[in-house]
Amino acid sequence: MVPYWLGLLALLLFLGLFPPTAPFSDRFLTPSLALALGSYLVARRALLFGLGLLFFGLGDLGWTLGDLLGSGKRSLAALLFEFPYIFGYLAFTLALLKVPGKPPRLSLFLLPLVLLGLFTLFQKELGVDRLYTGWDTLLLLLLLPRLEPLFQERFLGGRALWGVGFLLVLVADLAYAYLEAEGGYPTGHPVHLLWPTGYALLALGVLEEEGEKAAFARHALAFTGLFLMPVLLSEPTPWPVRAFALYGGLVGALGLLYAHYLEWRRTEAQSQRWSQFLEELARLSPGVTQTLSPEAALLGALGAAQVLLPQAVGLEVRSRRGRVGERTPHALAIPMNGDSAYLYLTEPPKVAIPPSFLSLLGERLRQVLRQVEWGTLALTDPLTGLLNRRGLEAELPKLVALARRYGAPVSAVMLDIDRFKRVNDTFGHPVGDEVLRLLGRILQASVRKEDLAVRYGGEEFLLLLYGADRQAAKEVVERIRARFRAERVEPIPYPLTLSAGIAGGEVPEGEAQVEEWLLKADYALLRAKEAGRDRVTLA
Repeated sequence: MVPYWLGLLALLLFLGLFPPTAPFSDRFLTPSLALALGSYLVARRALLFGLGLLFFGLGDLGWTLGDLLGSGKRSLAALLFEFPYIFGYLAFTLALLKVPGKPPRLSLFLLPLVLLGLFTLFQKELGVDRLYTGWDTLLLLLLLPRLEPLFQERFLGGRALWGVGFLLVLVADLAYAYLEAEGGYPTGHPVHLLWPTGYALLALGVLEEEGEKAAFARHALAFTGLFLMPVLLSEPTPWPVRAFALYGGLVGALGLLYAHYLEWRRTEAQSQRWSQFLEELARLSPGVTQTLSPEAALLGALGAAQVLLPQAVGLEVRSRRGRVGERTPHALAIPMNGDSAYLYLTEPPKVAIPPSFLSLLGERLRQVLRQVEWGTLALTDPLTGLLNRRGLEAELPKLVALARRYGAPVSAVMLDIDRFKRVNDTFGHPVGDEVLRLLGRILQASVRKEDLAVRYGGEEFLLLLYGADRQAAKEVVERIRARFRAERVEPIPYPLTLSAGIAGGEVPEGEAQVEEWLLKADYALLRAKEAGRDRVTLA
């Protein structure tokens, strides 16, 4: 369905081009349209732009009154009728100053239109219109930085519309001043149609930028207005004005097309990033991260988020006390069904973040963390928090691959709590469990992330120490034995001791060789027990 305002503009165009009605269109319809659009914008709280149109409409009516009174050559007396123009120019100047811009680059192609303003400004017969021409030139200069974001950031549909509207109004003003200086502006000249077209585009653009949905018909109208500019400024318009109008129309239309093209390119790139983001989320799992730590899952989720948000530098799930990367003042809340999760950014996002992005990230992160929990339960000992035998089978290939890649030795250590059966028989199994938990905490605190600490069975524990020969492994075990002996578990009155056997200390050729070291370390442990316990024996 064709919007009603298109039909209204078509009617205005007909009345403006039909010779008998053209003066009526110039004198009454143009100011009426400005007053109506300005009132509507003020009602919609677009105050400065609305006041600019309102005062321009009042100034147009003042110009009409002066024209009907036949005051002849324009002079300072014209200001008595047209003084609202001054307030209109002031409102538009303030409105442009409030709009953020960028240093002009591509928008500098419109700079020659400023030359039209300067050329007109120094016409000897310009009179009072010299004030308006100077202000029009200033507005053109203010407009250029406000149009540059169309090419550098993203296509702002509303700004493109009101930018074209401003361009049409300002070129019409300059053409009017030039005609006035050359011998007088004939009422009803086709140039006057640039004013209502510009007013309409300006109002539509402001409304669209305030939140109304963009429509293709409006941008098509902007193209039409730009191409009408050189057509309407035909004979009897002087050739310098026609040349500048032709240049402005072509450059403006090409610039609008190029801005649309850049936006299409950005949309395509964004679609590709979304596809990559979804692929990264699909690949995010404990099997891919090669570890069952929550931190690795968070790192994977952060990497997926950085595909769409390169400024993301940190990710935190507070309910699980897990965080990777940096914590910054700029954070996005991630919905995770009750968990508090935040994505930290170096700077606020320049465009609105789709809620689906955060929802997908939160849901996948929740699933992966749940998988980590399940994997942890399956591969760890629930009493001590160390790996169990199944966990050892899962992690041993990774340790062997790491050692072979970097040529690092691995030592196998078997540990056993001395006289643990007596603890259970004398003080009960709850006290025995507390002894096991104590040793588990000591082992976890004594090894690095590359090492493996395993509850091998009962009161027997296994350490696989990466990058340690047998002597270095013995030093580690002695520290563990000393700390274990220093701890007390109530109501056990005597110090607890450990026996250990050590084997390996070389770069493993494969998993089979490590398994041989386990047998040798177990035999060394048996010899330590036979020798009186509370000691370390090397295989």
